[in-house]
Amino acid sequence: MAAKISKEVAAVQRGTGEKIGNVMMSTSSFVLGYVAAFYFGWKLTLILLVGLPAVCLSGIAMGASFETGAVESMKAYAQSAGYAEQALQSVKIVHSFCNELLELTNYTKYLGRAKAK
Repeated sequence: MAAKISKEVAAVQRGTGEKIGNVMMSTSSFVLGYVAAFYFGWKLTLILLVGLPAVCLSGIAMGASFETGAVESMKAYAQSAGYAEQALQSVKIVHSFCNELLELTNYTKYLGRAKAK
């Protein structure tokens, strides 16, 4: 259990470390791009600035929908992985009662739920 937690924490640390740099670079590029645009062509920049709220709202809506789908998918994958882990831990019992096909069917059912989301 401790090894699994350690592995998950390391994965989160790797993921956030890379993402924070990308977010900072994108934000600074966006702001500096508008500053340069105001300096060189302020009339066109004002026209483009009118559409900025629509772009931001659509980005927020897309992010929220992707996050919802990702969370549901991760829950389904975790459930299927838990089921597979349980079956593997009791492999002797599964084999002695000849339930390999039943376990495979149940696992693919849970995995199918994860892929559908």
